[in-house]
Amino acid sequence: MTSPVVWQLDGQLLDVLTELEVGFERVEAGAYVLTLVGARRPSTLVWLIAGEQAVSVEAFVMYVVDVTDPAPLHRYLLARNLRLRDVHFGLDDVGDVFLTGSLPHAAVDAVTLDRLLGEVLQLLEDSRMSLVELAYGDRLEREPTLAAKVLVDGAGRRPAGTPDWAPRRDVRR
Repeated sequence: MTSPVVWQLDGQLLDVLTELEVGFERVEAGAYVLTLVGARRPSTLVWLIAGEQAVSVEAFVMYVVDVTDPAPLHRYLLARNLRLRDVHFGLDDVGDVFLTGSLPHAAVDAVTLDRLLGEVLQLLEDSRMSLVELAYGDRLEREPTLAAKVLVDGAGRRPAGTPDWAPRRDVRR
């Protein structure tokens, strides 16, 4: 059963997303999938999930398939996280890269959400090829089947073991 807090945030998110004119789909009360369009990445799906304490945001960044030494990629992600404000890089249980973050309820307004979505899109646009190069180096040129797996958009992909509609973790605590 959806709590009154989530219902209230659901209405607030609906108003803000409509005001921002972002393409979105309401999956269930308090759960939205947004479509962000970029220059280098045609579309990115971003989840907004209203919880009891905050609104969580998640976006898929890249698949990590058959990486012999993930240490350089992980070091880069950790170093990059030190400079980020509202969202941070994370890994799921199979090592794929995601952006995750949260906003307190009081911060859910058009200006803050626009800034957050802008940060997500900018990070995805700026860092994707650097991350791919760190993870795979020149292997993508030598192995076209690997390139086909890695460079696929993955938009909206949920981490391994989660249903298609579900957020990566239970944020409604």
